Amino acid sequence: MSPKKNGGGHPTLLVGVSNPATVGHLVHLSSLLAGAGPFEILLTHVVTVASQISLTSGRSSPEVVRARDFLQGALREAEAYGLKARALVEVARSVDEGLVAASESRGARLILVGYSEEEGNEDDRREKRFDRTMHRVARNADCDLVVAKFRRKELRTILVPLGTEPRLQVTGLLCRALGSVAGTTFRFLHVIEPGSPAAEARRRAEEILASEGLTDLGDLDVVAGESVPDTIEARAVDFDLVILGPAASSSPMDALFTSTGEKIAERVPSSVLLTRAKSGRGG
Repeated sequence: MSPKKNGGGHPTLLVGVSNPATVGHLVHLSSLLAGAGPFEILLTHVVTVASQISLTSGRSSPEVVRARDFLQGALREAEAYGLKARALVEVARSVDEGLVAASESRGARLILVGYSEEEGNEDDRREKRFDRTMHRVARNADCDLVVAKFRRKELRTILVPLGTEPRLQVTGLLCRALGSVAGTTFRFLHVIEPGSPAAEARRRAEEILASEGLTDLGDLDVVAGESVPDTIEARAVDFDLVILGPAASSSPMDALFTSTGEKIAERVPSSVLLTRAKSGRGG
C-alpha cells in the first residue's frame, strides 16, 4: 500500500502503527496534530524480513498482505475522527530501519509511535525492547520524534514539567494540539533545588512559556524538591498525561531519553509523551 505524493503542501507526520491496542490512541492524537501542525498524516506499518530473505521477496510475503489489512482498519479509525490519512507498508530488516527509511523517503517532519500498557501487559522485557528500538530511531532519524506510552484512556489533565532551559518546540506543538479539545487542562511544573530563588526561576519559566505562546494554556507551579524525578512522579498521580521534553544540554543523539526522562516515564502511572527534536530544533 503506497501513499500518493503529498499534494497538500503540508509537512508529513509519520505515525508508526503495529499494535491494535495503540491504534486508536495514535489516530486520535494524529488527528489533533494534523490541525495544529498542520500535517499530512501517513500511517506506516513496518514488516521485518530476516537477513536470509531479500527485501524484494519480502514485499510479496503474507505478512505484507496482513499489514495492508491492518492499515485498512487504521484508515477506517482515522475516518471516524474526520482525518484524511494515507497508508504505507514499509519492508525492512528491523522496525527502526523501516521507520527511518520511511521518514526519509517521504520527507517526514515528525514521527509518532506508541506503546500501550492498557491491555494488562506486564512483560518488562517487551517494553525494554521497544525503548531500545526508539533509541535507534532517535539516533538515526533526521526529524522530530514523539514516543507515547499509553496508560490512561483519557488525556484531559496534562502535566508539563519544565527544565532549567527547556526546549519546547515539539512540546509546544503537542500542548497546542491537545489543548484544542474542550475541557483539557494543563499544569506547568518547574522543580528547583531547595534554597534556590523561586521568584527568579518563575520569571525565567514564564518568559520561556510566553516565547512559545503557552502562557494561557495553564498555570505554572514552581516547587522545591531534592529529586526532580521524585517530585514529578508525586505530582503525576493527579494527571492523565505527562509531556517530557529533552533538556537544552542534551546531545542530539541522546535528546529523547535522558536518564531523568526515562526514569520518570518508567515510574509515573500516567500516560507519557517523550519528545525528541532533531539537531538544531527545540524539543
